[in-house]
Amino acid sequence: MPIESYAIQYMHQLFELVRRIDMKRLVLGHSAYKLAHLDKTRIQAAARRALIAVEERYFSWTAEDQERFRATMSKDARRKVQCVLLDSLLDIRCAPENVDEAWKDVPRSRVNSLNWAMLLTTGIGVDYMYLNECLEEGKSLLDFTTLYDHDYADYLYQERARKRDFPDYDGVDYYAYQHPSWVRLLIDGQFYYSTFTSLATFALDEIKSVGDETIRRLIPHEFVKGKNHGKQEKGGYRWDVKIDVGGREAQLDELRSRFLHYQNKRWLTLSEESVRRAPAVYAHDEDWDDDPHRTYVFANGETLKQIRWRNFSTDCKSLIAHSSAIEMLLADEIARSNTWLAENLQDIHDNFDPTVVKMRRKRKIIMSATALDDLSEIGGDDDQSN
Repeated sequence: MPIESYAIQYMHQLFELVRRIDMKRLVLGHSAYKLAHLDKTRIQAAARRALIAVEERYFSWTAEDQERFRATMSKDARRKVQCVLLDSLLDIRCAPENVDEAWKDVPRSRVNSLNWAMLLTTGIGVDYMYLNECLEEGKSLLDFTTLYDHDYADYLYQERARKRDFPDYDGVDYYAYQHPSWVRLLIDGQFYYSTFTSLATFALDEIKSVGDETIRRLIPHEFVKGKNHGKQEKGGYRWDVKIDVGGREAQLDELRSRFLHYQNKRWLTLSEESVRRAPAVYAHDEDWDDDPHRTYVFANGETLKQIRWRNFSTDCKSLIAHSSAIEMLLADEIARSNTWLAENLQDIHDNFDPTVVKMRRKRKIIMSATALDDLSEIGGDDDQSN
């Protein structure tokens, strides 16, 4: 089909795609709480029992000492806490040395009560904040007063690592949440999983998601298993999945490569523009699955400087902004990226030589059996939701 026909055929679909963005992701507001069926009193009692089991004097301490104990708990103490929680909430008994396996084997439908109780034994501040990421040895969340303090320290760490691993790396300026953080906390006394991200990074995620769908419309393709997919190898199983584009593989590869560069440039531009925005927080509940998940989108680094980990909800309240700013930004960015993709596909059709093969290092991907299982479950969930 001539490229002009592709542009005409799909352009109205592209703008319809913009219109049909899942508005649940954009609208400021919160849905009904998904874990209302859990027995909060039983969860609180289990957490109390676990804390006493690892330190019988815990409830005689000051609130400050209790908080520091939760934030700096040793691995051995944490394992003992997990054992008590498994016993108290799920009637599962195990030794501390086996608790990781026992915890991993808990069905997903039953893990939320454990995670809720675990938060009560490890979180800090009035919201029992817990950063679900690794910190440097000897560091805890109490070492970072504001969200900015931790995010900037993480930026410096990432920059040092890149400069060490890539001598030609020039570095980038700091902008808020180049990479989202994963957090667990209590919101109005209820357990939530949460994503912390910046306005620029949130917009980039939408640009990529809708852009990938646009590319599938412009150049229809599917993933097919290769002859070596699933073959057992040392350390796991081969991941051998190829893209079938019906002879247009080179064009698809070129468009995707260009789109990656486009995303990087747009993120930098959006980050630079966000610095001039007034501090603001946008919050909304995700409807991905049966877990309560709230995403917080922070306008910029100045916003992060005004929010303390130990007083998160209180500090956010005065900064909560209406979602119309995000809606307008995303609609504009998605329309822009769709136009860019159509124009670049036209350029590829007119000027790109698919017989010129880019030199790339051949890679062999080995995945663990559990990773393959997880991917299968994801695929199954997608099928059911469509």
